[in-house]
Amino acid sequence: MRTFQPPVLKDPALEAACRAFAIPDRVPATAQEVTFLANAARSRLSVDAQDIVYWTFGTGPCVLLVHGWCSRGSHLMGFVEPLVGKGFSVVLFDAPAHGDSGGVVSSMIHAGQAVLALARTLGDVHALISHSGGSTAALWALANGLSVEKSVHIAGPSSVKQVVIDSAHAHGLGPNEAQAFERWVEGFTSIQLDSADLQALTSGLGHQGLIVHDAGDRIVNLSQSQALHGAWTSSTLVITDGFGHRRILNAPQTLTAIAGFL
Repeated sequence: MRTFQPPVLKDPALEAACRAFAIPDRVPATAQEVTFLANAARSRLSVDAQDIVYWTFGTGPCVLLVHGWCSRGSHLMGFVEPLVGKGFSVVLFDAPAHGDSGGVVSSMIHAGQAVLALARTLGDVHALISHSGGSTAALWALANGLSVEKSVHIAGPSSVKQVVIDSAHAHGLGPNEAQAFERWVEGFTSIQLDSADLQALTSGLGHQGLIVHDAGDRIVNLSQSQALHGAWTSSTLVITDGFGHRRILNAPQTLTAIAGFL
């Protein structure tokens, strides 16, 4: 079972950065989401001694939905009916320490490990649709053995390493503290950050991709998706306007573009 161990260097700003990286807010499901999920087959999968809850809708080639940080799988439920109507089965899940899944700590890497474990359980995953930090988790899974025909990445950071660098800056860490933060993240995730930069993450992108990002996104800058598109030769970038970071998930323009792409 994963636990949070604060950094050895006792610095309040450094510990705050570590906690923000590792401990998500657990968002409850709305009444509408609870009703929607009740129509699915609910299952559990143990990943590193933590229960991962997932829901399956429909039959046909599998599309796996990957939510973002401090979110939950049901936030992507707008994709379910259009895809089931086109003959796909759709699986959404709650990442470690999110929604109905177990655990207290998580990260984009831990979410990516859950994606890999789910893919092994589900068998053949035809496509991924991912949002925000879930896009980064999906990129990591794709670079570490997951194979799909197509994947969609909505408003996501293009590099775990860049997320760490940006988080250190946001918490006002100096050079020594920032370096200590990077070392702590590497210990917490059991990876080297250089293995999760943009160049490394695009190593698993031999398939077709669709990248969607809103020009006015204030959470993840459009430049992140532009960088991913620039490094991914078989990708298409769609830029929306007026939806921001979260409303883009339910924008008709987004749903139509993704359903048509898949």
